[in-house]
Amino acid sequence: MSFNSSEMDAALNRARAAQVAWAALPVAERLRPIARLRARLADDPITLAEIVAAEIGKSRFEAIGSEILPVAEACAFLVDRAESVLSPRREAIRGTMPFAGHALVRHLPFGVVALIVPWNYPLFLCASSALSALAAGNAVVLKASPRARKTIDAFGQWLWDAGVPRELAPVLDSSDEAGHALVASPLVDKIVFTGSSKTGRAVLQAAAQNLTPVTMELSGFDAVYVLADADVDLAAAAVSFGLRINAGRTCICPRRAFVEEPVADSFFEKVKARFSGKSLMFPMDTQTLREADALAERLAATPGHAPLVERRKGDAACPIVVSGGPETLAAAQGNFVPALVVTRVNSVEHAFQLSGVSDYALGGSIFTRDIKRAQELALRTGSGLVAINECVAPAAEAALPFGGTGESGYGVRGGVEGLLDMTRPQSLAFARGKFRPHHVAQEEAEPLVKAWLRARHGGSVLGRIKGWMDFAVEGVRWRPPE
Repeated sequence: MSFNSSEMDAALNRARAAQVAWAALPVAERLRPIARLRARLADDPITLAEIVAAEIGKSRFEAIGSEILPVAEACAFLVDRAESVLSPRREAIRGTMPFAGHALVRHLPFGVVALIVPWNYPLFLCASSALSALAAGNAVVLKASPRARKTIDAFGQWLWDAGVPRELAPVLDSSDEAGHALVASPLVDKIVFTGSSKTGRAVLQAAAQNLTPVTMELSGFDAVYVLADADVDLAAAAVSFGLRINAGRTCICPRRAFVEEPVADSFFEKVKARFSGKSLMFPMDTQTLREADALAERLAATPGHAPLVERRKGDAACPIVVSGGPETLAAAQGNFVPALVVTRVNSVEHAFQLSGVSDYALGGSIFTRDIKRAQELALRTGSGLVAINECVAPAAEAALPFGGTGESGYGVRGGVEGLLDMTRPQSLAFARGKFRPHHVAQEEAEPLVKAWLRARHGGSVLGRIKGWMDFAVEGVRWRPPE
């Protein structure tokens, strides 16, 4: 069936109308369907997991652990925290209307939020954003990848079954044409896009025509730093897990490992052992396998390349694990297959010098026994999520905001910040009484204003005390112009 733009516009208009009534509900009411969805996921994880597993290509066990469980956690986070996070916040007005005002900061929904859903973790990445948007009072329109249509159809039905009005959360056509029309539509108030940097730029260009705000979760080329004092067994186990899960089709999959020289040989051997007779959790799909074979050929032609895991062309169950320097890292950049480049470094500075060439900054990992040093080094990575002595797993934590910078996009999903990302702030400033000296003051009030400035912001306690005294004196002296 071909894409019909008029049907999309009708769905967007219905969503806009439904959103008005939805936003008027108390937050607690909006959370009831989310609580029901949570309970159903716990009672019947198999149904959705089997749909995801069959459509995306992963085991049912992996689908439950990497898709169903994180969605249930997202529900739990919102049920526990959304009401307090979205509550209005009172602020004092001290600078512009001293002694006469206060303010209320509210978090309002955007309206219609369009989700451009990827295929690699379709249920988790769709639901985590959709549920936050709904809790915040928005309508959500779901545009699935053509490779994940059945998953999003099923999720949409579960939302409706839980009590979310069908018009409030429609599932749209999954075609590329629908995606192009959706991001360019003036009926959309916010876009959440997850995908490649190349496609992200096209989305931004289209959204710019309507000044539609966009949250961009884009590609990753995540670095792992294995320091000389690291637990090498733990590092090798974590990196191999991160590479094996979802056949490497994970935005924060470890794709570069910088290993300090004292533990490099040990790390190489333990990584080899990890993949000796141990394949990916599920074989690569046809497209991923094609890309993996092409990358393997590029890497094989790169100076300094050396395979750490023997792999034959066409082997859908075996990842690409090689050692190499800058040329190998450059050849691997931007891939979305189970591929890891391991690089020896003589120091942490050397590691950052090599990793800094890449503009991707989504996630990363640091393995060290020195937690204080890990925190200091994390600041230098620029990444949105840095796992200390772990890989990949923290990205599924519902309480943690997740997002990158540079080629990895901007904006966040998850946590308090992700929930607030689905809102726009509105400040209400209230003035008490009728005293409004600023309405009539002119040049004659300059001494009064300067005294107020010193009283509020003087560089010392004595200076501020003197400012208050001067303010009192100037207040008595000041006479508004006739």
